[in-house]
Formats: sequence, structure tokens, C-alpha cells
Amino acid sequence: MGHYKSNLRDIEFNLFEVLGRDKVYGTGPFEEMDVETAKSVLAELTRLSENELAESFVDADRNPPVFDPETSTAPVPASFKKSYQAFMDSEYWRLGLPEEIGGTTSPRSLIWAYAELILGANPAVWMYSSGPAFAGILFEEGNEVQKHIASVAVEKQWGS
Repeated sequence: MGHYKSNLRDIEFNLFEVLGRDKVYGTGPFEEMDVETAKSVLAELTRLSENELAESFVDADRNPPVFDPETSTAPVPASFKKSYQAFMDSEYWRLGLPEEIGGTTSPRSLIWAYAELILGANPAVWMYSSGPAFAGILFEEGNEVQKHIASVAVEKQWGS
């Protein structure tokens, strides 16, 4: 276990008791993302955040990428690569992306909630993995060529 301990109960309290999002989850465009499914997503992201994602926080913080002008690279520590890959392998980054490019329709409040978990555990994982989210915006706002680029970015899991 790394440095991070989430407060899943607080997140669920805010989503379902304070904000009343339980009235939206499982209905309309979010029919497949009901309250129980959302809670299971958050529970698994809590586990992932407290373990695989948090494991590399200190190493990556103490050994940040340094740009090498000779090779035009800025390598990250192997421990960070492992954390990043664990998140990408989980495929939770697909939540909220347009279905046409491989996403899963999800309420934005769920994305905000799981962002808190990842940002608390390892903010760099969130930033590096935001490429598909940017591609989702490009897909929704772009022309046909840009929509194609967005689908390629998601398919290839381009980072940012």
C-alpha cells in the first residue's frame, strides 16, 4: 500500500445523499450505469488507487522526468510506467468517452468522483492518461477528419 488512503464513504455520501445522483444513475442515457454499478466502479478504483497507482508516487516525485535535448526524451521512472499501465489496463479511462470511439456513457459526477481517487493517489497518472479524454472532446466538437484522429488516439491510447 502506498501513501494514499481514500475516503470512499465520503465520495458515495456526496454523490448519492447530498447531490442525489442516485436519481439519475440507471436512467435515460445512464441506464447501464446504475448506483450499484457506479459503487462497484468506485470500489475497484479505490483499490487500484490505494495500491498500484499510489505505489510510484514517491519515486516519480523524487525522480521527475528531465528533458534530454540530445535524445529529445524525458524518461519517467519504471515504477511510474507500471502505475500508469495499471490504470490504462483497467480501462476505467473509457468512462465518459463517446461510445462511438470505445467509451462508456457515464454521468460526469462519476468521472469527477473517480478523478478524486486517482488525483489523490498519483496526480501524474491522471495527467498522463488524459489523452483519451481530450480525444473525446475532439470527437464531440471536431469535423470528420478530427473525429477520425480522435478515434485513433483512443484506439492507440495516446497519452498527454
